[in-house]
Amino acid sequence: MCDSLDNIDVEVGARAVVPAGTIIDDTLGLLEFDAFQRIDLSAEFENQGVTKDDVDAVHLVHFTLRVESPADGSLDFLRSASFFAETEGQPRVLIAKLDEVPRGARELSMDVIEGVDLKPYVVAPSMRITTEARVGGRPDEETTVAADVLLDVDIAVPGC
Repeated sequence: MCDSLDNIDVEVGARAVVPAGTIIDDTLGLLEFDAFQRIDLSAEFENQGVTKDDVDAVHLVHFTLRVESPADGSLDFLRSASFFAETEGQPRVLIAKLDEVPRGARELSMDVIEGVDLKPYVVAPSMRITTEARVGGRPDEETTVAADVLLDVDIAVPGC
C-alpha cells in the first residue's frame, strides 16, 4: 500500500545550443547543458513537503533528448552519447547512454543504466549531469537540444 505513497517524481530539464559548423570548425566538443551543471532539488522537495533527509533512494526513470529548433533539425551530428552523474566526494557514475544515434532522429530515449541509486548525488549540496558524446561534426544550422530527465525519488514515510 505504501509503494505509491512514498515515491515522488522529479523532473529536471536543460537545453544546449549547438553552433552551426563552419569550414574552419567542423568538430563538436561536449554537448553541454548549462542547467545540468548545478542541480539542487531542495526547492522541489520543499514543494512536496519533504527534505533531503527524507530521501531513501533515487532512480532515473527516463532521459530524453529532443531537437527544439530548427523545425527541420535532427540529431545527426551525434553518433553516440553517454551521461554521467557527478558530485563532490562521489565517483562519477554512468546513468544513461545511447551507443548509436539513428539517422534523422529528432527525439531520442536514452538507455537508462539500471540499478544506479542516485541518492548520494541528489542529497549532496548539488550534483551535475555531464556528457560525453561522439560526434560527426556540427549541424548545418544552430541547433537547440532539450534534455528531459525524470527521477523517481523514494522518500521515508512514517508507518510505511
